[in-house]
Amino acid sequence: ATVPMAPHELPWALPRGTTIGRFLLAGQLGAGGMGVVYAAYDPDLDRKIAIKLLHSNVVASGPDTLGHSRLLREAQAMAKISHPNVLQVYEVGTHAGQVFLALEFIEGSTLEAWLLAAPRDWRAIVEIFVQAGRGLQAAHEAGVVHRDFKPENVLVDGHGRARVMDFGLARATGTAIPVPKDIPISGTHSSLSIDLTATGAVMGTPLYMAPEQHLGGATDARTDEFAFCVALHEALFKQRPFAGDDLRSLATNVLR
Repeated sequence: ATVPMAPHELPWALPRGTTIGRFLLAGQLGAGGMGVVYAAYDPDLDRKIAIKLLHSNVVASGPDTLGHSRLLREAQAMAKISHPNVLQVYEVGTHAGQVFLALEFIEGSTLEAWLLAAPRDWRAIVEIFVQAGRGLQAAHEAGVVHRDFKPENVLVDGHGRARVMDFGLARATGTAIPVPKDIPISGTHSSLSIDLTATGAVMGTPLYMAPEQHLGGATDARTDEFAFCVALHEALFKQRPFAGDDLRSLATNVLR
């Protein structure tokens, strides 16, 4: 997910004019739990793109680690997905030991912002979610599981076309991610909306996490389907399907 931030909030961001591979950075667009996103220019194809440079802590301990290799392989799998409702990955590589993705540049907003921007008829909401669901299905058919589906990870362009982004990047070295015992989550809706991380990998976002994520178990396509249904319920009824003002109470209700 990408969240607009002021430049001073991103001390690690690369300056305008930096080159990553053949791409020229034109400025930062935002940041999220996985990395920093930049507007960039592809001189070979003469087009504007987006570059996502993953945080070093996401890539385990460096370019020679298993975590780095798995992340690179998953990003390469993303690049093989070609579907109108999946954000296109043009190229994958490394820069200064960090994995980067060259992505399709979209003029639009996240589904989260789209839902808040104006009153939406339920038919319009369902139409957008059907598109996102088709994107998820295409990824699952390619063997890629999202693991952190939520409205913030869907882009909607000016023509009402949805694209799911950030596929497959939230996977730990193993198939299961242990849930830490002490997670600094307060009793606020916003705190339950942040990504939880463990051992350098995103476990998920509590509001949308499936039972197996709360238990630290293995994830698969059903994990995405659960998150999709939670997000759709929230969008249609303007309330969460599971009560809970902190992680423990939310997890208890989901597991029951």
